[in-house]
Amino acid sequence: MQLRLTALFFLLSCSVLAQDVRYDYVEDMPLRYTNEFSIGATLHSSGWGFMFRKGKNLTVSRKRMFEVEAVSMKHPKEYKSVSYLSERPKTFVFGKMNSLLVLHGGFCYERVLFEKAERRHFEIRWNSTGGPSLGFTKPVYLIFATGNGQRVVEKYDPNNQNHDRQSIYGKAEFTKGLDELKLYPGLFLKSGVMFEYNIMNDGITAVEIGVMLDAYTKKIPIMAFAKNKQVFFNLYGTFMLGRKK
Repeated sequence: MQLRLTALFFLLSCSVLAQDVRYDYVEDMPLRYTNEFSIGATLHSSGWGFMFRKGKNLTVSRKRMFEVEAVSMKHPKEYKSVSYLSERPKTFVFGKMNSLLVLHGGFCYERVLFEKAERRHFEIRWNSTGGPSLGFTKPVYLIFATGNGQRVVEKYDPNNQNHDRQSIYGKAEFTKGLDELKLYPGLFLKSGVMFEYNIMNDGITAVEIGVMLDAYTKKIPIMAFAKNKQVFFNLYGTFMLGRKK
């Protein structure tokens, strides 16, 4: 009898100790944030640029953002040439009359397609962005070699016989032509898919890929000996970093 009581007491003691060392597993749930912002670098099929996006959550799976972006836009017929009139060869684009810089500003609507699950840090979003597109052209200034061995800086003119390929010494400094900017108003549309991965719930590390369309009220004169366009269609990719709060 005494042996049975001793065994029963031992089993009860082990049970109490087991309860003391037991750990309950609680899964971390993703936090909900109301606002977020991100900055990014964009590479598209006609140039590159930078963007800033800020907004808030409308629901768990829908977001409304405001986006500002500045990108360069090249003509598909731009080809670099090399001038050997100097000791150090210089590059230029023969026939290019204007450089084009584009500013985008608009609203972006995002929908979460695949949400960050418990203990997973991957999310897929689809977004659509649209708004005004402002195209700014700056005339191209080049350095030309004259017949007497001198060099002059002039705005490139395809109708000037002295502005032939063999007379070009190189590009002039970037500031030349900034006082001659021209504005071309238009609209833009973007649609893409964002892949976000981050081990921190409040951080944003993402890559976005998609298509981009810019349309203007008239053709923008970029190249002299090629057909210029007023509608630009591009594929783009953007790498973004940001924060949620």
